[in-house]
Amino acid sequence: MDNITTRTAENAAVTEEQKVKEKYAGEKLYTISMILHPDDDTDYLVKYFFKRPGNPSYNRYVKTASKDMLGALKAFVFDAVVEESKAQLERDLEEYPALALGVGEKLLNMMGLSDLTNLKKL
Repeated sequence: MDNITTRTAENAAVTEEQKVKEKYAGEKLYTISMILHPDDDTDYLVKYFFKRPGNPSYNRYVKTASKDMLGALKAFVFDAVVEESKAQLERDLEEYPALALGVGEKLLNMMGLSDLTNLKKL
């Protein structure tokens, strides 16, 4: 029975993904999915669809980050999320506010932020 439920959920996810691809044809789309662990006994899978953030969105983020880091990051994330994922993201951020950090980091990576940057004196 669990296998049937899993396949049904996967089919629903594929259908949702196809609808988003069709609606935003021609745009670069991405899926960000994470497994949240609110406690030792709970795993919660979240998945959202995003467009690639634009330079104006990044500029707003940089301009406001020094005053309100979390607010700036949330605004940056909401600039890129597609309409179909927006309501779920809002609900999840109410419950798990640190989610914005993980999602925002992935979006910033798309724009060139790197975890591995090397500097060497010559």
